[in-house]
Amino acid sequence: MKNASLILFILLLSSCNKAKEGLQDVIASNMESALEAQTGTQVDLGDASSYADNKGVVSFEADGKTYLTKDQSLQAVAIIQEDQDGLAISFQLAGSEGQSLIAIVNHVPKDFSLPLTAVFNKSNAYDGESPVATLIYMEASENTMSTSPMPFEGHLIITKLSEKEMAFQIDSKGGSPMEVENPSAWKPILVSGELISPIIQSVGVDKSEVLK
Repeated sequence: MKNASLILFILLLSSCNKAKEGLQDVIASNMESALEAQTGTQVDLGDASSYADNKGVVSFEADGKTYLTKDQSLQAVAIIQEDQDGLAISFQLAGSEGQSLIAIVNHVPKDFSLPLTAVFNKSNAYDGESPVATLIYMEASENTMSTSPMPFEGHLIITKLSEKEMAFQIDSKGGSPMEVENPSAWKPILVSGELISPIIQSVGVDKSEVLK
């Protein structure tokens, strides 16, 4: 519940108007102090100056359908959290037309190096060795919410993780939740993503010790 509240605060801050960066920095500083006092956890909500060059570009294909192309410019946010088995790293990319892609890697050892490989599996269970990957895609219109197939096997590889640029690749197979126990129905899911000057937010960890 505590982590969910922190993420809600983070997402609300990220959606603020870019033209109000000075005010955002004040709000962010006050919010960081309040959250740290309440939770006893180190919080960094990011620097509003990074909004200027912020951009995410993603190509995303699943089951023969193209969901995102690299000519679409998205807002790019990276969130780094302390996890029960190390770290959790998530990439959140959102478009102006209701598209939202979230790639999450859990159970990352604190001494990891790049490239970092995480695995998809049907249950998202941690085997005690390999970081676990999750991919969520949603597209909202005025009256509907649609999703894409979900990966049930394969890999997510983080190749870059710096303040200026982050990048990841997904090569997987999956389908709808109804197909999770039917591997013969799984289709390829391919993603290539870049986050340029991402808004980097951290909870419970010093991001300077994680970025490469």
